[in-house]
Amino acid sequence: MMATEDLAVSYRTFLDSTGKRWEVWLVTPAAAERRKVDRRVAQADAVVELPFERRRTPERRRSPFRRSTSVASEFSNGWLCFESEGEERRLAPVPEGWVEAGPDRLSMWLHAAKRVVKCGP
Repeated sequence: MMATEDLAVSYRTFLDSTGKRWEVWLVTPAAAERRKVDRRVAQADAVVELPFERRRTPERRRSPFRRSTSVASEFSNGWLCFESEGEERRLAPVPEGWVEAGPDRLSMWLHAAKRVVKCGP
């Protein structure tokens, strides 16, 4: 059994039933969601309200906080990303105990995962 795990980054490697090496890790959309709001502006329900803008220079971005980053509802709570030799698959919801699971169980989830189709240039 080839498996490595680091609970801090939730990353594993395993060999499927054909001997192909796969990497699998947990992805959460939190980072993308955080970029959709301006954290520098005090919110109405915030405990501490800032009386002024902390920045001393004008906004330099062309379109601040108008990113259209979103994820499909089935992936909103995160997913497992499986990758091997340029092939990528996603599985949601994240199965309980995936960090401790053996190669057979990871292979089962791999086959249930959706293939990622790359679009664009």
